[in-house]
Amino acid sequence: MDIPAPLYLLVMFAVIFVDVVLPVVPSELLVIGAGTMSAHDIVLLPFVIIVVFAGSWVGDVAIFLLFRRKLTHFLDRFRWGRSIHRGLRNAIDKAGTSPTYAAVVAVRFLPGGRTASVAAAGIAELPLRPFMLAAAAGGVLWTAWLVGLGFVAAASTGFPVGVSALLGMAVGTLVGAITAAVLALKKKRKATKAHEHPEEPGPQAS
Repeated sequence: MDIPAPLYLLVMFAVIFVDVVLPVVPSELLVIGAGTMSAHDIVLLPFVIIVVFAGSWVGDVAIFLLFRRKLTHFLDRFRWGRSIHRGLRNAIDKAGTSPTYAAVVAVRFLPGGRTASVAAAGIAELPLRPFMLAAAAGGVLWTAWLVGLGFVAAASTGFPVGVSALLGMAVGTLVGAITAAVLALKKKRKATKAHEHPEEPGPQAS
C-alpha cells in the first residue's frame, strides 16, 4: 500500500463517520482493506479495531442526536444541508426501519440500513443511554465482521495485500447483496399475502 498506515486509519475514520450521513460512501470497503493490511503487518490489528469501532459509534450517536433533538432545521439552511437531509429521509423511507434497539444492531449490515435505523431511533426519541449501548453492540459486530473478513481473506490465501483486499471486498459485497435481496423478497411476499388476505372487519357493535 502506498498510503501510510496512520493516514489510512485517519481517512477510514472520517469515511465511516460520514457514511451514516451519506450511505453511498463505501466505508465497508476501507474497513475490509484495513483488515487485510493488518494481516500483512502493515498496520496493527488493535488500532484498526479501535478506529473502525470509534468511527461507527461516534457517527451513530451524532445522527441519533441530530434527529432526536430535532436539529435538522440547521441542515435546511444550506443547499448542501438540504441535500443531506433529503438523503437521510430517503434512506429511512427506503429501508422502512422500525425504531427499535434490535434494528440499530442488525440493520446496519444492509445497504443504507445503518442510516435508516439510527435516524429512525432518533425520530422516535428512544432514550439516549440504551441507544448508545445498542449502537456499541452493533458497532462491535460490524467491526468484527468486516475487519475479520479482510484479515481472513489475506491470512488464508497468502495473496498480495491488494488482491486479498479485493477478494474480501467482493465477498462482503456479495453477502450484503444476497442478504438485502432475501429480506426484500420476504417483505414483498408478506405484502402480497396481506393484500390477498386482508383482515376481515370485526362484528359491528349493535
